[in-house]
Amino acid sequence: MYGITQKREAQGSITVEAAIIVPIILLCIFWLTQQGIDLYEDTVIIVEKQEMWDEFEPAAKFRNLELLEND
Repeated sequence: MYGITQKREAQGSITVEAAIIVPIILLCIFWLTQQGIDLYEDTVIIVEKQEMWDEFEPAAKFRNLELLEND
């Protein structure tokens, strides 16, 4: 009978620890997921800005203006 009582105490202890640790682990997982989503959104914004600069070619515009002045 002593072995059963000791086993129940161990199960109760594990349950209390799990009740504290599992929410903390879930919180960390959700926080890391949110950070990953935020970084992805920042990357999309940076890529959009870079595409805008790829379309804008100041050197080509300058060459066109110089060619017009030379004619």
